[in-house]
Amino acid sequence: MSALAWRGVVEGFYGEPWSHADRLAWFERGGAIGLDRYVYAPKDDRWHREEWREPYPAPRLAELAALNRAAAERGVDFVYGISPGLSMRFGEDSEHLALAAKCRQLLDVGIRSFALLFDDIPLEDPEALGRAHGDTAARFQRSFLRPAGIDEPMLLCPTDYAGVERTPYRIGLAETLPPDAHILWTGPDIVVGTVTADDITRARRSFGRDLVLWDNFPVNDFDRSRLFLGPLTGRSVAPGLVGIVSNPMVEAAPSHLALETVAEWAADPDGYDAAAAAQRAYATVVGADGGLRTLVEACSAWPPSAPRWPSLGAAIEAGRWEEAGALLGRLAATHTGDAVPSDLVEQLRPWTAAARAAGTAGALACRVLARTTDDDTAADDAAPALLAARRELEAEYADVARAAVLSLIDAALDRLGVSHPRVRGEGALVSVLSGPNPAPGDRELVEFLAGSGMRAHLGDHPDADLHIVTRNAHPEAARAAAARPVPLLGWGHLVSLGLATSESVPLALDRIHIPDTGHHAAAGLVGEVVVYRGRSKLTVVDPPHSATVIARDPESGRAVIAVTPAGSPLADGTVAPAGRATFFLAADGFAPWLVTPEARSLLLATIQELLTPTIAASHHPAAEGVPTE
Repeated sequence: MSALAWRGVVEGFYGEPWSHADRLAWFERGGAIGLDRYVYAPKDDRWHREEWREPYPAPRLAELAALNRAAAERGVDFVYGISPGLSMRFGEDSEHLALAAKCRQLLDVGIRSFALLFDDIPLEDPEALGRAHGDTAARFQRSFLRPAGIDEPMLLCPTDYAGVERTPYRIGLAETLPPDAHILWTGPDIVVGTVTADDITRARRSFGRDLVLWDNFPVNDFDRSRLFLGPLTGRSVAPGLVGIVSNPMVEAAPSHLALETVAEWAADPDGYDAAAAAQRAYATVVGADGGLRTLVEACSAWPPSAPRWPSLGAAIEAGRWEEAGALLGRLAATHTGDAVPSDLVEQLRPWTAAARAAGTAGALACRVLARTTDDDTAADDAAPALLAARRELEAEYADVARAAVLSLIDAALDRLGVSHPRVRGEGALVSVLSGPNPAPGDRELVEFLAGSGMRAHLGDHPDADLHIVTRNAHPEAARAAAARPVPLLGWGHLVSLGLATSESVPLALDRIHIPDTGHHAAAGLVGEVVVYRGRSKLTVVDPPHSATVIARDPESGRAVIAVTPAGSPLADGTVAPAGRATFFLAADGFAPWLVTPEARSLLLATIQELLTPTIAASHHPAAEGVPTE
């Protein structure tokens, strides 16, 4: 198949946006390699999303106008994405006039390409919502784009942007969306390893419109501790796919390594060679200096669930300690020479430091594991260094082969007969039970916990200090976690785990009520507390009688946060083997686009409460016969 017609980048990640300099540098390179569309959609621009009706202040408008001019000078089409879906009242004409007025402000400073983005909003009454989104696009095209002389196809990101099946939302959308519109589609899932020709064919049929692949590669907003520096793999083409926009990492300069390969694939899908493209990308982005090659190799896995560093993993699995040690020795030698671009050096700095630390510690562990004779001095020489390295790696935010090296250190300490007890609270191991395709909120939760000083693990871990059961968790995994004598917090499977006698998920709520009890799990918050950025689903429960209710749904009065101490009866009549808590999150979980800072504080406070050495019955008013609040 020949080159895709629509090729570019979408700055659509959550977190700190690219700087003005980052964007200019990308325009320079993107225009040169054929990724000549740039979709402006940073989630933290409140005038793009939360305050979409409000005109840009003059300084911000001037910045956008300057970006548009700079892009045009470099052969890149600047596409302004606007995201009104959180609060737009689709049945009111004034809202459509407000949308046109907002975009007219941008048109007046020279921006002539637009996209409507309805991603990451609650999916309520899906068929009607799809119909409203399609109608909004049709009205926008009819009343704004065409009168302005803009005749390009409408570009729209739907709420139901992942998957291949025909759904009620897509049925409604197809009824009203302009026939020539292009749909931004993320593939068979949100973050994917492969997109097949069959996926494209089925998705195209489900929408009834041509597709532009919004490729969530190499985006890292779901796990900011990691970088994805390898080549694009696993992508196919088929009729109906007319383009691709790649969603990059928060770190702009390192993103160029992956984006170079996206450009090669999009220009020649049939002739694309991922390994050769990766080599050319390194030479273009880094240059002749080889000091980053092992770091790039260690961070090339895709999708995120794939083995991190296959060559190291194979050596460890086979017990080839000298081979593993050699790989880690190369990692320890990671460096950036004088000729490496300064922005790349600066943005990679946390990971180059982490690579050197992990490589040094891992190589030492491999030397211990490779010993063939007893050496009474080995423990004296190596154990203190390994214990110190373990503490350093657990505290390091940037993740380069961390899990593999920690397992090597533990194995080496075991070989030396040195105990290495885990700590509780700070550094506690928390497992987040999710499904085979974790939701963005589940990944965000892992990142948040890691950034809060815990060792967060996505998936079950039998040695965890605390388990979190999401709605995506497999029932058997949830039951297994609940049977262990460690704390558990959940917003999924609550009745079956004995955490509630009943539960429901009302719609269109964004706040909870916290009575003034002074409970640690309330995080110092009192009264009406906004926990969602827009109205969404809230899990409410009827907890066990022994539970302390920390917060309630202000409408129904039912519990939204409740803590049951160890040794207390649960709703199913069993006894809690450790502390238990329910939390108000629902299907979207800890989605970065949804939860407020207050919600983050409440979750962390509840986890810290559960991780205290003892959640004694006397600590809770409910256990003393005081009514729960």
